[in-house]
Amino acid sequence: MTSTAKQIKEKLKNNIKAYRKKLGLTQAELAIQADISTYYLSDLEISRGNPSLDVLCKIADALKVEPYELLK
Repeated sequence: MTSTAKQIKEKLKNNIKAYRKKLGLTQAELAIQADISTYYLSDLEISRGNPSLDVLCKIADALKVEPYELLK
């Protein structure tokens, strides 16, 4: 994995967790709202997963943010 990919995964992990906590959601609650498994969301929050664009959009919708905001 390139250093750029590692940086993006780190940003994604941090942003998902920060936005989730800002809304007062647990991982299980966010996973239900985003229609993904809790295990998959957990993997994303520890930089173990690689979400598809579709999943990234589902998570962003559930967090009420634009998808790009999860990557910046």
